[in-house]
Amino acid sequence: MKLRVRLPKTAAIQEVVLDDDTPWVQLLMILSSQLSTSPHHLKILGGFPPRPIVPDDELLMLSAIVRDGDMLTVQVGEAVMKQGATDGKYVPPADDRGLFFRRTMPGDNSCLFHACAYILKDKSRSLGPSLRQECADVVLSNPGKFTTALLGQPPSQYVQWIRQPSSWGGAVELMVLSFVYQTEIIALDIESGTMQRFGETEGYSVRGFVVYTGNHYDAISVSNPLKSSGLDRDDQVLFNPRDDRILERAVRFVREERKGAARK
Repeated sequence: MKLRVRLPKTAAIQEVVLDDDTPWVQLLMILSSQLSTSPHHLKILGGFPPRPIVPDDELLMLSAIVRDGDMLTVQVGEAVMKQGATDGKYVPPADDRGLFFRRTMPGDNSCLFHACAYILKDKSRSLGPSLRQECADVVLSNPGKFTTALLGQPPSQYVQWIRQPSSWGGAVELMVLSFVYQTEIIALDIESGTMQRFGETEGYSVRGFVVYTGNHYDAISVSNPLKSSGLDRDDQVLFNPRDDRILERAVRFVREERKGAARK
């Protein structure tokens, strides 16, 4: 059985491969070892919307609790969980002195996937193509959610289309990636000044931003030039969705970008 696992303080996804008859408690032991904490301090969320997984018996086999390919979110702490939410995941507060930066992505027809990889894959500059493939896989495995009406074409045709490197990503792909990574994604349009939000009603505990110019997507990050090197590795790309200040500052940043573009 292959499980996709997201640990606290990161958007990166790791794969854990175990036998179907592995006891649930063994998975807890593996994860607690990675996090240097007690298995009793772990909270595991799964499904959609994410809900705590609390087996009646920790010796139950994995196959009785989860399915191959499931996404699990790991949290650490004793906080009471609210069903259907991921509020317990820790997101560091944004630096009030940090500045917004627009991280430019390649203009190779996959800019949306590159931008999303930057915010969802720990500032990766190389994993955009894997997100394109992931969109196709998720649509195929969730026919009840991603319907013909939602996609604008039958899922089989959509999958064939989106797998082509020349196909542009847009709102549908942002919705799919928000679902997969349990992250609210806000797309800010420089040209129109409008905002599109994906996953905002799902109770996700992290938020990321991308910016759209009309024909290109880039990522938005926050970094304090007085404390950091200014390199990608020091960027903060995920934020608390309840922090309205960050949203307001992101909107102002894009507004200034729009003014700057108009002056050129």
